[in-house]
Amino acid sequence: MYCLATCVHDHMLSHIRDTKTPKEAWENLKKIFATNTTARKLQLRQELNNIQQKDMSVSDYTIKIKSICDSLGSINVNVDEDEMVQVCLGGLAQRFNLLRMEILASENPPLFFDLQSMLLVEENHVRTETKALEGQMLFSNLDDGRRRG
Repeated sequence: MYCLATCVHDHMLSHIRDTKTPKEAWENLKKIFATNTTARKLQLRQELNNIQQKDMSVSDYTIKIKSICDSLGSINVNVDEDEMVQVCLGGLAQRFNLLRMEILASENPPLFFDLQSMLLVEENHVRTETKALEGQMLFSNLDDGRRRG
């Protein structure tokens, strides 16, 4: 950690060491931070636009989206509710296709928080349905075995 702090300190000094006035030093430092902010903005935007749920739970997925949006907000880049909803719907796993289509077809898309709640309910419903189907298949396989025996 000490090396990192020293390296950052030396890097900053190298940009202001030969300046003639405090104003010139300040302008140089602003340029450095503006470049870093631009790079961070581009990186976060790309991360937000490419996010996919895959095997993440709804909770983990929406928390990740919110975290990226909060990071963008910390560098004064606003991500509005509509964009958050659009990003979330765009990266959802296939098991949410029916709900996604219903939301996209509706006249009033939900707020991000409401979408998160809807997805949690749907995730729970899908989980319950899957367990019921697995139970039916297990019972059916046991019953078939008894008939053959």
